[in-house]
Amino acid sequence: MSPRMSQSCASVLLLAMSLALCVGLLAWGPIELTPADHRFADQRMWAGMPNAVNTLACLPLVGASLWGMLATSRSSLPAGIRAPRFGFFALAALHSAASALYHLVPSDAGFALSHWLVAAAFTLLLLGSLAERIDSMYGSRSAVAVGIGAATLAAAWWAMGHAWSGHGDLRAMLLLECLPLLLIPTGAFNLPGRFTSAADWLWMLGLYALARVAGLADAAVFDATSWISGHALMHLLLAGVAACLAYRAGIAPGSARFPAGMVGESTQRRTSLNTAS
Repeated sequence: MSPRMSQSCASVLLLAMSLALCVGLLAWGPIELTPADHRFADQRMWAGMPNAVNTLACLPLVGASLWGMLATSRSSLPAGIRAPRFGFFALAALHSAASALYHLVPSDAGFALSHWLVAAAFTLLLLGSLAERIDSMYGSRSAVAVGIGAATLAAAWWAMGHAWSGHGDLRAMLLLECLPLLLIPTGAFNLPGRFTSAADWLWMLGLYALARVAGLADAAVFDATSWISGHALMHLLLAGVAACLAYRAGIAPGSARFPAGMVGESTQRRTSLNTAS
């Protein structure tokens, strides 16, 4: 099978998965915030700071995201990949700051703001992956603008519902958060990448899955440890995911930290892709 045919088949598969997820969320019905969504197991105060551990646990993601922004801006990644990756790290930094503020003063608006930033960040991460493996147009300025615009419309949908009835629908934002988790690994295992491998994404998505499991087991983790909750552990693991992606940007071919032994591997991969029939 030629690379072109491979890309066509993978694109059809990605589209089918996207449609399936959309249909599933439509069938599920509205997903609304409840008072329980603002209750976390660890509510300890420290130095006058409410929910101190959960608040402070957001800060490592700020550091990892800033590292990612610096590594991406200094990397030799093509502009079509660099732009969405840089945007992802910038939005991740804003998300972690918004999450810290949310834990200080929990509210529906703060929760929605945090998830809007996650939806926008994940959308750009997906665009960067598609730009690397399918076509650089996915990382163009117009594509990045459309991605951020889609996340903004999803947040606006929630805001309008919340203002109208007091019960906004989170499904549109959750769609943009969940879609990359399906499409990125599918693309990574079915299409060759110039700067990341399937194993890279497997490690990162594994860490992300652990983070989400820890968040769901918030109270259980806190009861077991008595010093950290599952929600705080989730924030720390998410920082690890961003750090992994920042590291990969820092060792992209052509950067100062790119190992010399990997040059041949990268060149061989590109040559194989170009000469395959």
